[in-house]
Amino acid sequence: MKKLSHFLKTPQGKIISGIVGIIVLLFAYYFYAMSKVEATPTSTEITISEKDHVRGKGGAKVTIVEFADFQCPACRAYEPLVRKVVEDNKDTVQLVFRNFPLTQIHPNALLAAKAAEAAGVQGKFWEMHDVLYDKQDEWSSALNARDKFMVYATTLGLDMTKFAQDLNSKEIEDKIRAEMKEGVALGVQGTPSFFVNGKKIENPRSVEAFDKIVKDAAE
Repeated sequence: MKKLSHFLKTPQGKIISGIVGIIVLLFAYYFYAMSKVEATPTSTEITISEKDHVRGKGGAKVTIVEFADFQCPACRAYEPLVRKVVEDNKDTVQLVFRNFPLTQIHPNALLAAKAAEAAGVQGKFWEMHDVLYDKQDEWSSALNARDKFMVYATTLGLDMTKFAQDLNSKEIEDKIRAEMKEGVALGVQGTPSFFVNGKKIENPRSVEAFDKIVKDAAE
């Protein structure tokens, strides 16, 4: 101990003591800051407009906003759960879909989002939405994904000339990228991400867990 005490009185010892003190202060500040972040409400206002695709009762007590990627396997896995929750709570819930294609890892995701939006121009967004998830295995790794989407559009009875034009529309791409930008601003880092009445939630692991979140929000 005497050696340590003597060393700490030397110039080198004083420098090391100072560095250690700074590190301790930084850690203390970090944990203090984290406690403040955790105490901050996570609710935020998400504006719903006429351009949004809404499934369920408009103006419902509970609004679920989902940021999702059509090529994302996790989004597909969650899809039956989401449909079930909306159906079981149809008098109190509306689901709003926002595009968040993870283009760096899902090469066909952006085009799939465009296909859904192009179908939406003709009033069949949700029909294309459902087909894209139901047939995800068929198109997700296809080199000719566009051709697959054209087939789906034909099956849905869309005006194919208009669909093809809208698939290349700058307006549609701008809409998708605006939704992606909004997601980033809201802290979305992966898909699917859900906001219930403006509050980001941990992804529920079951229909029952999601149903409870919805019912609590409706109270």
